Amino acid sequence: MDRCRIELVTHDWARFAELLDLSYDVLYRDFDVSREGDWYHPANGSEFAVALDADDVLVGTARLLPLSGNLDRQVRQVAVAPETRGRGIGKALMVALEELAYREGGRELWLHARENAWGFYERLGYEAVSEVFVSELTGIPHRTMRRRLG
Repeated sequence: MDRCRIELVTHDWARFAELLDLSYDVLYRDFDVSREGDWYHPANGSEFAVALDADDVLVGTARLLPLSGNLDRQVRQVAVAPETRGRGIGKALMVALEELAYREGGRELWLHARENAWGFYERLGYEAVSEVFVSELTGIPHRTMRRRLG
């Protein structure tokens, strides 16, 4: 991960608007999802891992939804700037969220992975636990994937 640092932040992060911009640009813009549409669901207590390059530019983000009822935690909106892919940023973001979730009592993480990311998550130890389904938002195939923590 060439000279990037990972930080954990919350909704009150001073640069939160940048985080939303990166997530939207990487994950939704190409699918004609409206910027003002229903692509981001606020969840009080969400935590984020962010990757900042040597110039303090935001190049990656991933979201961990709050613990709710059981010990499973959901990861959402993992986004790495296209020009920085292949440098280990996505893996570093996921590791940071896994460690955070485990410290906070989470025992398993799950996510809805896009078809082009299945291999990435499998290499991180996630297993597909659903049939393929098509996202109503983007129209692309997804699968639910899970990983035990600890």
